[in-house]
Amino acid sequence: MHTHGRVVVVGAGLAGLAAAIDIADQGLDVTVLEARERVGGRVWSVTLTNGAVIELGAEWIMGDDALVQQVATRFDVALVETGASYGRREPWGDGAASLEVQDAFLDAAGEALAALPPEQVETLSVGAFLESVEGDDAARSIVTWRLAGTCARHLGEVSLASLGPEPLAPHGDRYLRVGAGNQALAVAIASALPDVRTGQAVDAIEHGDDGVTAHIGPSSERADAAIVAVPAPIAARLTFEPALPHAMAAALDALPMGEASKFAVATRQRPPARSRQSPDRSMWCWTANGADGRTRRCVTSFAGSSAALASLGADRGEIVPWLEALRSMNPDLVLVDEPVLYSWADDPYTLGAYSSWDPASWSRRGVLAEPVGRLAFAGEHTAGDRHGTMEGALRSGRRAARQVLGVLASG
Repeated sequence: MHTHGRVVVVGAGLAGLAAAIDIADQGLDVTVLEARERVGGRVWSVTLTNGAVIELGAEWIMGDDALVQQVATRFDVALVETGASYGRREPWGDGAASLEVQDAFLDAAGEALAALPPEQVETLSVGAFLESVEGDDAARSIVTWRLAGTCARHLGEVSLASLGPEPLAPHGDRYLRVGAGNQALAVAIASALPDVRTGQAVDAIEHGDDGVTAHIGPSSERADAAIVAVPAPIAARLTFEPALPHAMAAALDALPMGEASKFAVATRQRPPARSRQSPDRSMWCWTANGADGRTRRCVTSFAGSSAALASLGADRGEIVPWLEALRSMNPDLVLVDEPVLYSWADDPYTLGAYSSWDPASWSRRGVLAEPVGRLAFAGEHTAGDRHGTMEGALRSGRRAARQVLGVLASG
């Protein structure tokens, strides 16, 4: 089948860029419209005053994230081992359960999850499930804090089915990052595309049998098809003419977003690699390798859920409480210079960190990845069980590109 036509991609995060490069690979004309003045979306790397490159957005690349690694190889973007663990974190604080005690609890949780009938898993929250697992209460507490941070939401509101078995696995994995900063991957893809325009905030999309028009204020871009690759809350706010099917519009509008912030501060010395979990709130911190394979001179931290952000002052834009928490968790390090704090709930282009599914939203997740005429949809919230990850974003972009190519090939 011969495929031809012009495609507009709305959003230059990893999902939109992955879709665009696959469209371009087929010889089609593709234009990417991005509201920000940079590419990458929730993949955002910045440099501290001492030269350390840190991530204010997506950070961890799992060892089995095959598409991330494939794309990095294609665009000659070097990945490095972090030297630190995402899943296996040293408990830090009085009364915290040891890793061995946590492992025993996680083994019990994994067995309990495997024994549940699928229909029960679909209706349970993560919080209710963890409360039902027999085991050490100190381990239950710190595992709950860790997972609340991962989900960026109170676990009583998070679907157990959306969690999957991996976060309950007690053993660590191989973790990677882009040595030059994860955003370098987005920049490399964008540089290979012929037409990526930043500062172009699409506010309305007309679509029909004869094509698609994306409106950017008083201007517009006409195409044969479009891929909408923006976060769920932003997609929900776009004006579509005609309106999206009720099921999709309702799913977009109701999907909860996690509340999370990143915090980073430079260190005077080069620290050892480490991952440390707070035992009394859903916050953790780490030091990890940079481009040269040595640890960066900084500590980075992540806090998820409204309660954690309030306890650290992040919801008020305060820096001191979080800085003091990091000092207490890293007493051997000298923290220097002005810290960097970014709260994703305040970002006007995301209105949250990433999707954090309640049971009702999880049950209707499939509709978010369905095409609507000449429109396809991408983004981590359309990636099923790989939601909230760079791998999921890339996969969703590739799937959306296939959908659009199919539409164009069929005329």
